[in-house]
Amino acid sequence: MGPSDIDKGTTGRLRTRDIIAGLYGVDMQRRFEAARALGELAKDDPEAVMRVWNRIFYAFDDTMSCWGVAEGLGEVARNLPSMRPKILALLRKFRDDEASCQGFIWAVCRIGQIDRELVDDFIPDLERMFGSGASCMIGQAMWAFGELGVSEEEPLVRRFLDDSRETWIYENESVRTRTLGDIADEALKKIKDSMR
Repeated sequence: MGPSDIDKGTTGRLRTRDIIAGLYGVDMQRRFEAARALGELAKDDPEAVMRVWNRIFYAFDDTMSCWGVAEGLGEVARNLPSMRPKILALLRKFRDDEASCQGFIWAVCRIGQIDRELVDDFIPDLERMFGSGASCMIGQAMWAFGELGVSEEEPLVRRFLDDSRETWIYENESVRTRTLGDIADEALKKIKDSMR
């Protein structure tokens, strides 16, 4: 269910319902595609997103059904600048939730790619992910540091260059499995590029 699949032959209401349903899907690729589609909808039809805002908001209280909500809200915030502060405040709720923290990291990073200063106070939250020991959280945090060009975290990222543990990462429009060492190497290159 990519954004193009959702658009084909649907009305605005059906399209929105399909996107929201995709956020709850079991397939990770579909969840990210739905999140990206929600961001596109926010850009193209902000009123449609505002009509389903309460449904998205209340999904935060149901940990069994919030799988793609953080990612979706990150995409909404990318495309609706007026919603960024409110959405970042909501996302803070997920920084300590093991099931949703990867979505939290991804959403904060996606917002930071557009408005870096707005997410500066989230950097310590991302740094704490390294203390979890969980490869999924470490990998996402390193990816975010690279995307955001967080040069002060370079020594921390460098420690994982030889780490062969694997985790998933969403990049280039697909979910891929990569080693922490590969993610660290890529993040360090991006950090170095951002300092030029």
